[in-house]
Amino acid sequence: MNRIAGSLLVAFIAGLILVRCGASPSETPSADLTLTAVFEEALIAATRSVPTSTPTQTPTHTPTPTATATATPVRTPPALPAEFNTPLLAKVDQPRAYITNACESIKARWSAGNAEPGTVVMPIMFHSVTDGEISHPYQITSAKLDRLLRDLKEQGFESITMQQLADFLHHNAWIPRRSVLLIADDLHNEEYFRKHFEPLLKEYGWTMVNAWISEPEASKRVLQVNQKLQQEQWVEHQAHGVIHNIYIDEKSLKSVISTELYGSVSGEEFSRLELEGSMQRIEEAFGVKPIAYIWPGGNFTAAGVKMAEQVGYQLGFSVNPRGPLMYNWIPLADQVDPNRPSFLPEAYVNNPLFVLPRYWDKDASAHIDTVRQIGNQAAIVAEQNKAIELEYFDIVCKAKYGDIPGLEP
Repeated sequence: MNRIAGSLLVAFIAGLILVRCGASPSETPSADLTLTAVFEEALIAATRSVPTSTPTQTPTHTPTPTATATATPVRTPPALPAEFNTPLLAKVDQPRAYITNACESIKARWSAGNAEPGTVVMPIMFHSVTDGEISHPYQITSAKLDRLLRDLKEQGFESITMQQLADFLHHNAWIPRRSVLLIADDLHNEEYFRKHFEPLLKEYGWTMVNAWISEPEASKRVLQVNQKLQQEQWVEHQAHGVIHNIYIDEKSLKSVISTELYGSVSGEEFSRLELEGSMQRIEEAFGVKPIAYIWPGGNFTAAGVKMAEQVGYQLGFSVNPRGPLMYNWIPLADQVDPNRPSFLPEAYVNNPLFVLPRYWDKDASAHIDTVRQIGNQAAIVAEQNKAIELEYFDIVCKAKYGDIPGLEP
């Protein structure tokens, strides 16, 4: 009760007492009742004027908002560019990739120390070289051979070995940006190599391949001199069959073939004996297993390609001069070209590394500049596509394949 209300109440009660004390005996009881009622009303009024206590409110705790984790945005990988192509190839000759894993090919293409994009290889085959008149279509003159080798050197080409080619095609291992692989088919005596190839190869520091026929009697005549060339380390020997001159294609695969060496066998079994026998005989003769099979006559089959891989070869060669070789890029055909009906379509075997094209010696000089241009075009396109490929690798591949060695951050 506040101070003013309390004073009023006390004064009021005192007044009532005085009235009560001064009342005459003649007053009736109704007067008391009236006073009592008035007193009660005054008390109630006074009580109402006293403010009631307000309960102390406990402050409500407002929780501090917790930080919401920001979700990492999902990065969408870009679409990879189409495979490099060029109008410098014939219309039916289309480049084929043999590594389907984009992460592997991108990492190999851009790893420091590997071959530069646009690195090209020009395989060239030789069958016969003469100092005299040309006596058959597969022959060139010594002067033409000399001009071809000089043209290659003048346009910046360097020779590579078969193992270097295999490492390049499989892993993009470094080789000269313009490389040439020289392959002499069939059996030749020492003079053939000494007279026609050795002078310029020694001057340039180049090597070459002898596609060796392992027929027991025929090879025996020139075995010792070829072993000598191998020891000099500028001629290496790769497989070109044992009997060699019986060609197996898809039509003859199931036919029966009779020879003194193998007896009567199916074309498929003949192929296996040639592949296995050639590898075994070369290892025995030269102490090194061959890694490439040069298909005799340029004839191959899908079954033969599978066998070659199973036996342990890494590469195989046709006689189709469709274009140069680049990492994960081999020009092949799905159909016969009416302008070149002798070229067997090879894409159907589904293994580009075992049907690699080769240029012919008689017109290889005319293709040198085309090969150079294809390499230059490929290098430009690769550089244009680099950012896209690296972004794709970062999003899709990096977690599994790690960083690309030597790549600038």
